[in-house]
Amino acid sequence: MEAFSNEAYYLFFSALANRTRLAIIDVLKEDAKTVCEISKALKQEQEVVRKNLDLLEQCILVRSESSEKEKLYALNKEVLGALSEILAFHTSKYCPGLKDCIPEEKLKEYMKQEAAKKMYIEHG
Repeated sequence: MEAFSNEAYYLFFSALANRTRLAIIDVLKEDAKTVCEISKALKQEQEVVRKNLDLLEQCILVRSESSEKEKLYALNKEVLGALSEILAFHTSKYCPGLKDCIPEEKLKEYMKQEAAKKMYIEHG
């Protein structure tokens, strides 16, 4: 196993330790979208989505491109593609019934509560 920095792990996993940010990643898995499109898909206020996108972008999990009319956000598939494969392996081997454990309505309510929390991550 390669040497690592606890701080790097903390920043990376803190960025992912939020249901709203995970939902944003899920919305972006197909293609790039604007803040407005992401907000509609998640039924969240644009300001909440924008703040969470900023944090994902700081950690290079999401990248943005601006055109004259709009700013599009897309996943950094180099990082999240590899992570997705690891999680799929873990889930299939160790948590095969996971999808049955979390009803969709419970997950949506939890996402709303998480989105309302203020979370600050310092990058040193």
